[in-house]
Amino acid sequence: MRAATLLFLVYLPYYLNDFANIFISDYTTWVVLDYAVRLAILGCLLFMLRRGAVTRDQLGLGVPPLTDMILWTVGTGAAAMAYLGLSELVLAPWFPSGSLGGVPLDAGSLLFAFDATAGLALVALSEEVVCRGLTLSVLRGRLSTPWLYLVSALLFSLMHWSLSAHTLVDAFVYGLILVPAVLATGSIWPGVVVHFLVNFVLYHMG
Repeated sequence: MRAATLLFLVYLPYYLNDFANIFISDYTTWVVLDYAVRLAILGCLLFMLRRGAVTRDQLGLGVPPLTDMILWTVGTGAAAMAYLGLSELVLAPWFPSGSLGGVPLDAGSLLFAFDATAGLALVALSEEVVCRGLTLSVLRGRLSTPWLYLVSALLFSLMHWSLSAHTLVDAFVYGLILVPAVLATGSIWPGVVVHFLVNFVLYHMG
């Protein structure tokens, strides 16, 4: 029950944060709220880490050997980029259009360059530490490997519930792609790099 409660508490702000995609149309307001939620989650996890409630290993914060880091980052990145190309160029037209909301991007805003770099790094770190680091640590040993993949990918996908069906499917697939590196290395860092890369490409395509 404690494990389930912990996951519920760290995912809940992400799920609630998606209401901003529906009701907020001002880019600056959206950025401030999104960053605040993510920094609060990271702050809570850091507090738990300092109190000994969780460990660095449970959050996947250990740094793997350099060779493993490079190989898993390159391999995972190649798989993610291959799916990104397939999804955007082949699969996208087959999905229904429309969504409950969206990110109110404003490329003309002074915030855009910061958001498209440092902001995306915050997104990658805050989501990987929860969705791959903590989630896999909590669920491993409780679920068989196939269910571990499916449940963690589903939890990640549902964090994007306000967006399009295409985005939900993409998030699920990326969630599957990012799991092996964490299971193999015990670290979220290859996933953080790849997550940032995928979002960076998508941000600038949009």
